Amino acid sequence: VLCATMNSLIIFQQLLVLLGMMLSGYIAFKANIIDEHSYNKVSSLVVKILNPFLMISGVVEQTTTFDKSIIRQNIILVFLYYLILFLAGFVYTKAMKHPENESCLYRMLILLPNVGFMGIPIIKESLGADYIVLVAFYILGFNLLAYTYGVRLSCKFGNRVTKTNLKDLVNPGMICAILAIAIFYLHIQLPRPIVSFFNYMSGACIVMSMIVIGAFLARMDLKKALFNSENLIFVMFVMLLLPCLMVFASKILGYAPSVLTVFSVMACMPVGSMTCMLAQEYGGDGTKAAQLIAVTTLSTVITAPAVFYLTNIV
Repeated sequence: VLCATMNSLIIFQQLLVLLGMMLSGYIAFKANIIDEHSYNKVSSLVVKILNPFLMISGVVEQTTTFDKSIIRQNIILVFLYYLILFLAGFVYTKAMKHPENESCLYRMLILLPNVGFMGIPIIKESLGADYIVLVAFYILGFNLLAYTYGVRLSCKFGNRVTKTNLKDLVNPGMICAILAIAIFYLHIQLPRPIVSFFNYMSGACIVMSMIVIGAFLARMDLKKALFNSENLIFVMFVMLLLPCLMVFASKILGYAPSVLTVFSVMACMPVGSMTCMLAQEYGGDGTKAAQLIAVTTLSTVITAPAVFYLTNIV
């Protein structure tokens, strides 16, 4: 039932709502209501405080019960998700014949989609807060890969030698993902005022996340990013071809509709904003990463509904 109701029209409508919020951030930045300094501060607020609270809000008032088989299926799909993305990075760079250092950047961009910053709001608005606990497992995988293998790829991209700092794994996103899973598993009941607090904070997160993404797009030369043939090829591969293949492959497993639907949404996510920060910090130039974050984020409004439509009619 869940897969049937989660059709292309529903996902399109929800993405239009989020697009409107992004547009507010875009206009605010262009009108100098948000400047470069405030953008960085608000972005940090969302990543370090609001987004983690949103994860916990999905489990403190859980109304849907997932049995152990659902969680097990979800963990297997998370593993397959990142394995497919890992292999897809090699396929794409080999097909495009990118030089070694540039290949490292593209492999990182493909491996680290925006499962948290954009994935959580879409899941909450489309499926409901109960399903956020399933997304928490994807965020755990993202953090583990970003601060280990992602750092390594960024260093290779910038021809730098830097040791992975495992202390970076201890961050608000990782901590709250673990807390959300623990609260869910242990059925911890929190006092009503604390539940209300998390609900209010999660509501602010969705709006602020989209405003930050809109402000990010306003900082870009969108015309240059959109009308670049190489960028468009990347979008076709990462946002259409790859998600369709992933969704088709997942259906063969015959898993529960809830985990398959979350997996399908995650497969449609754009390049994660974290990749630009990693490229700049360890690689030295995040321009290409920023361009591809912009074009994949904008294309999600079209490509995500298209993937759901194509995979549902076959």
